[in-house]
Amino acid sequence: MKKILPLALCAVLAACGGTRVVDLENERDVQTMQDVMELEYRDWEKTATKMTESMLKSNAFAGISKPVIAVGDIKNDTMQRLDSDILVKKIRTTILKSGRAQISTNFTGEDTMSNKMRNTRGNTEYDQSTFANTGTLVAPNMSLSGKMIQRNLKLESGWFSSVDTRVEYYLQLTLTDLKTGLAVWEDEQPIVKEGTHAPTW
Repeated sequence: MKKILPLALCAVLAACGGTRVVDLENERDVQTMQDVMELEYRDWEKTATKMTESMLKSNAFAGISKPVIAVGDIKNDTMQRLDSDILVKKIRTTILKSGRAQISTNFTGEDTMSNKMRNTRGNTEYDQSTFANTGTLVAPNMSLSGKMIQRNLKLESGWFSSVDTRVEYYLQLTLTDLKTGLAVWEDEQPIVKEGTHAPTW
């Protein structure tokens, strides 16, 4: 009997701290996700949509024949470790689906197979007619770069209030015409949160 009680207690505690799987295809499931002070799925999704719609509705591609975008550096100047590709991938996917522009993966070094295939040209073990001809790679004529910024602001909290920090995130993106070096589109989207346990350095 003494052995059964500790095991039963462990089972109860484990059940209380169980894992909830969120179905991202279910709008109600996403809405009931717990809020966090860090950047998370809903932040990326909403911000990527706003940024891409802003770009596509602008005149950024006017006068540029067959826009090809190379994604440059998206600097992370927040107080948390995160991969900016989470946001950029969503923006890139939306741009490609729109049919308004193409994305260069070779120029930025993201796609290593194109160069590897060309460096193998001349190897007699391969049928040379299956290789791409020289001069077929397409150079980008636009670049997308940006920065993620975070500001922590202390709030006055009452005796029974647990809110003591406002965290302001700012995503800034710039689309540049590589021929002229001029910015053809820019936007900034804020993400503001208030709560405890704010990310710090």
